[in-house]
Amino acid sequence: MKTITTLMCFIFMSSLCLAQESGDAKAPGKIGISYSSFGTNDVIRFQDLDGAGSYDSDHFFTLGLTYLHPIKNGLFLETGFEYSEHTLVVNPNLPPDMDGESYQTDLTLINIPITLRTNFWNYFFLNGGLILDIDASSQSKIDSQTGIGGLLGIGANYDFKCGASIFVNPYFKAHSLISFSGERYAQRLMESGIRIGLTYDLGK
Repeated sequence: MKTITTLMCFIFMSSLCLAQESGDAKAPGKIGISYSSFGTNDVIRFQDLDGAGSYDSDHFFTLGLTYLHPIKNGLFLETGFEYSEHTLVVNPNLPPDMDGESYQTDLTLINIPITLRTNFWNYFFLNGGLILDIDASSQSKIDSQTGIGGLLGIGANYDFKCGASIFVNPYFKAHSLISFSGERYAQRLMESGIRIGLTYDLGK
């Protein structure tokens, strides 16, 4: 966990430094919307607990507003605001004489990503960085996911002459790697999916 945390903090600090040093600071950038789903969500602990129940992926979706600030040479600082809802199946680990039937539980998250996005081969990009997770769930059976997580992804982008762009972005998110829940063995939500979106160049 320390290695992952150190790597994510390095990416975060590097993105801020690059943004400050950017020669394209006056460029307006791109703004857009996105939708994420078509994947899996799961809950893990970094240390197994005897007698703890298990979780199965069910479904999720994320709606997002995104802003891309150009840094230089196809490198962007990407941030925004995302709202997501996750449903998972809880499998209790109970004695045979107790009701151990599986049931669903829901998570509602608000995410603020701070990531770097670099283009290559004209139509493709890599993106990665940090996520500020805010757990807005009302009655979830999963530990609060408020904390700092990480994101890694690869995608394809196509620019139209009018200034609009479309993109497809398969990704992996690890929520609450640095947990603010106060739990000693906090649960973390792991998510993989596909993000699709539309952006518009504000300079057009």
